[in-house]
Amino acid sequence: MLQLKALDPGAWEWLMKHDTKLWCKHAFTYYSKCDVLMNNISESFNSTILLARDKPVISMCEWIRTYLMNRISTLRSKVGAWQHRIMPMPRKILDREVALSGEWIPTWRIADEFEVGKLYGGFQYIVDIGKRTCTCGFWELVGIPCRHVVAAMGKRSRKPEDYVDDCYSKETYEICYSFNVSAINGQDMWPNVEVEDMLPPTYKKGPGKPKKLRRREPDEPDAKKYKRQNTKYRCTKCNQLGHNNRDCKSSTVNPEAQKRKVIF
Repeated sequence: MLQLKALDPGAWEWLMKHDTKLWCKHAFTYYSKCDVLMNNISESFNSTILLARDKPVISMCEWIRTYLMNRISTLRSKVGAWQHRIMPMPRKILDREVALSGEWIPTWRIADEFEVGKLYGGFQYIVDIGKRTCTCGFWELVGIPCRHVVAAMGKRSRKPEDYVDDCYSKETYEICYSFNVSAINGQDMWPNVEVEDMLPPTYKKGPGKPKKLRRREPDEPDAKKYKRQNTKYRCTKCNQLGHNNRDCKSSTVNPEAQKRKVIF
């Protein structure tokens, strides 16, 4: 934090106004087994339903219901075909930690406690396999054994896969996708309900092209806008660098500059 304060005092002041559990990994809760804070689920959902957001309410709900039905059934089939206890993405993280564990040397202390140090010195952590803890915090935070734990397990001939949290197991995924979206009949078979006819709202066409994307917050970056970097502007009026035709203050027109002007 001192380095950050020296580099950018404004960023340091902004971070210090927020609780550390919102931005610093050492203060994250171990319950969720996740080392990042983001809203990818809502972002993915909003991106998926773009095709249905401009439909009427009933048609939109039917589109979302059908999509969820197909998605759950497809993922249920994939989970059933998987042959390992740990699902693909957590297994990929575990394989990476296993590959990096060769750079660490474990020293057995007592019971299931080890002292794991870097091969050429500099870093050292305490690992307790029985309590499933490592002072680096990765195992408790993510639920997947880190490279220090894997090195210690190699000393006791234990399989790291057996110590991955149950939330990444095939059984847990099967429970998540064991629920079904109910199938329903078509609208021609829906029961008639004696209620007052619902009239559509008064439609008023606004200026410009209708927007389908959600409104972004003022401090949220816009993925559609890209800033030009390392670009030099050359005026199409006076042929000088540093400005364009709109900001040009020259009273004469350069013929060479006019040749670069594109006319649609």
